[in-house]
Amino acid sequence: MTSSNGITWTAEQPVGNETWQSVCYAEDKGLFVAVASNGTNRVMTSPDGINWTHRQHAGDNAWQSVCYAEDLGLFVAVGFSGTNGRVMTSQDGINWTARNAVQNNQWVSVCYSEDKGLFVAVSTDGTNRVMTSPDGINWTINHTAISSWRSVCYGNGLFVAVAQSDINRVMISSQ
Repeated sequence: MTSSNGITWTAEQPVGNETWQSVCYAEDKGLFVAVASNGTNRVMTSPDGINWTHRQHAGDNAWQSVCYAEDLGLFVAVGFSGTNGRVMTSQDGINWTARNAVQNNQWVSVCYSEDKGLFVAVSTDGTNRVMTSPDGINWTINHTAISSWRSVCYGNGLFVAVAQSDINRVMISSQ
């Protein structure tokens, strides 16, 4: 769907029947990028949010989240399952390269902080459920509270993650 005001929405047609999970926008490239958890083509791009084009993904992973780092000119997507690294990157949103996650966890969300120069991804499973990267390519595992983390974002100097269950349902990091 698209909306110019966030209140009134118009249904748009994607280019396939994939299960689309996440979308982001790169203002400097004038491009929306969406990722899907299944299907033949698990990436689509659009210059306007209305007209979409399938793109080749970097692996048959269940892609869950995509974000964009403008200062690096880099899209990063993380995957829930599959092979071929569970991370993929792209300079243009069209051509994707598989990257290795530190662990084959169920990575469900990724965000970027230009202030910190850092990508952060969270997972719903595994012993270590947070990984970080300064470049989207080389990842480091971080020890965190064991919860089923679902989403992470950055704002006001903090990374904030939320979980769907367990005792710890919110965690923050200023580093």
